[in-house]
Amino acid sequence: MKKLLIPFLIIMTLFIFNSCTRSYVNYMTSTGKRPPLFFEVTDMDTMDRFVFDTKRFSFKLPKAKPVDFTLGKGWQGMSYRDGNGIVLDSMAGNIDISTNYYPQKVTEYERAILQNNIQYFQNFFGANKFDTMYITHFGKESYPCLVTEYIQLNGGIKEHIASYDCYKFNPIKTKFQSVTISLTYTKPLNPKLARIFTYEDLKQRAKRMLDSLYIKSWW
Repeated sequence: MKKLLIPFLIIMTLFIFNSCTRSYVNYMTSTGKRPPLFFEVTDMDTMDRFVFDTKRFSFKLPKAKPVDFTLGKGWQGMSYRDGNGIVLDSMAGNIDISTNYYPQKVTEYERAILQNNIQYFQNFFGANKFDTMYITHFGKESYPCLVTEYIQLNGGIKEHIASYDCYKFNPIKTKFQSVTISLTYTKPLNPKLARIFTYEDLKQRAKRMLDSLYIKSWW
């Protein structure tokens, strides 16, 4: 798949390690204020009202549930101050958000998005590469998004992946900007948590991000 940013796994690992040594504080107190490099959300109200606004795109945070804060320590994340991307981490999975930094020239790949040509992508990646593949629309401006879902093994651990590659085109369809929202779900080992935090649950929570996504024009 066309990935436009290097995954933030190393940075997130450092963040998780670092978070073990400090108290949990709700840094995100006012809608519109940028969070620091590492941040934590510890209450439902902040999750519901905060709009994450960067230079390149904006979106609402995933939908939270009270159990996120009673059974766990809430939502944690990492952001880039230049608006390049953000990673959110929850009890059962990660949500990575990334963007191409500058507008790119439209190629055959992006024209297939515009034409809703799912056959192109089945040929491009291989018909059996993904369990699910389709093109639909999300966001404030109804962006065309290539959706792919599949299962991968990471160190023997099964991960469910759902990736949403959403595109915004200039009026004459010669340039594009894109935002990718990628979900990674790992089933909790605790049976009680596994019944509460499921793959379908994570996708439903992320829908608020997808519906509220706004890609800013940098033509």
